[in-house]
Amino acid sequence: MNSKKLFERASKLFPGGVNSPVRYYAPYPRFIKKGKGSKIYDVDGNEYIDLLLAFGPMILGHANPSVVKSINERAENGTLFGAPTEEEIKLAEIIKKSSTIEMMRFVNSGSEATLHSLRLSIFFNRRKKILKVKGGYHGTHIFNYPSEIVDEVDFNSTDELENKLRSKEYSAFIVEPVMGNAGVINPADGYLENVRDLTSRYGTLLIIDEVITGYRTGFFPFYMRKKIEPDLVTLGKIVGGGLPLAVYGGKEEIMKNIKPSGALPQAGTYSGNPLSVVAGLETMKILSRKDYGKLENITKKGYEILRESGLSVNMETGMLSIYLRKGDVRKFSDVVNSKKEKFMNLFFKMLDGGIYIPPSYDETIFLSFSHSEKDVEYAFSNISQEAKRLWREP
Repeated sequence: MNSKKLFERASKLFPGGVNSPVRYYAPYPRFIKKGKGSKIYDVDGNEYIDLLLAFGPMILGHANPSVVKSINERAENGTLFGAPTEEEIKLAEIIKKSSTIEMMRFVNSGSEATLHSLRLSIFFNRRKKILKVKGGYHGTHIFNYPSEIVDEVDFNSTDELENKLRSKEYSAFIVEPVMGNAGVINPADGYLENVRDLTSRYGTLLIIDEVITGYRTGFFPFYMRKKIEPDLVTLGKIVGGGLPLAVYGGKEEIMKNIKPSGALPQAGTYSGNPLSVVAGLETMKILSRKDYGKLENITKKGYEILRESGLSVNMETGMLSIYLRKGDVRKFSDVVNSKKEKFMNLFFKMLDGGIYIPPSYDETIFLSFSHSEKDVEYAFSNISQEAKRLWREP
């Protein structure tokens, strides 16, 4: 069975033939059969260096033996009980010890984590509106899109932020510490620290969305590097070890408002499910012993190779973006003002060359501990050269 035939079947079952829109690309997506380490393999027999990593969770690479063993052992003893397990406590204790989170709730996706953290902020703060960043992505729910209850400001603009916060009508400001769904956009020096000061001044809760960045640049959420303490934090991707698990948590005085200790409803049949928990627990144990300098070094190597294109490149440890433009990219409008219409030409060229990058200009390239310097040199040299060629085309 090949990808084309599988897509024909899938198109009769799923909207657009996929179960998440970013997986689709014309005329049909490659269907993946397996993954191992830094490589994935499609049903057509092709091998790829994987720079997508399932949009970020697979920081150890695919099919890590220890994680697979933990999942198998858990499955042999039951997969779901509708009751607590000891492993939930162990995973939560690791997260609490390596962050400022005092109390947390496990859910199944980043979208759930951000949704419920924002619901909680409204319940706790008794304000009806949410503030977010233009181009910031926090899942597919009502609070992710501009509306009568959701306003937006530019990333890296504290002046815009303060102008909005003065009204004291926002329950929370939610922000990624490093933007990851407009490509990688780094915070300006002092930006996150100023955000913390301003939200505290105007009584708005600060929610740091670490679904992408948590435990990627070191064994901690990214905000810990800035020595700030948000009111609420969301985690996902990495903490689930490749299975569905996400977290929202923060200050106990806020989190204790959730049922059953408080009055705000939030529940889930699969929340804290044993398979996801043991995958996340084993992944976090492994990461706690890892030298993140290795991941930083290969990221810097990829960054320098991409810079040879002469185009704009942003990076943070384990994540990179190349933009089809020149000049700095510091906010979402900088991304829009580029030759993004040429990106899919780059994607298909890389696909044909055995390099799997995200099939969307707005997504991030990810690296894992399983990628070798040879992987990085080959993949990023090809990306750099083709991006440069596309930029020069009229």
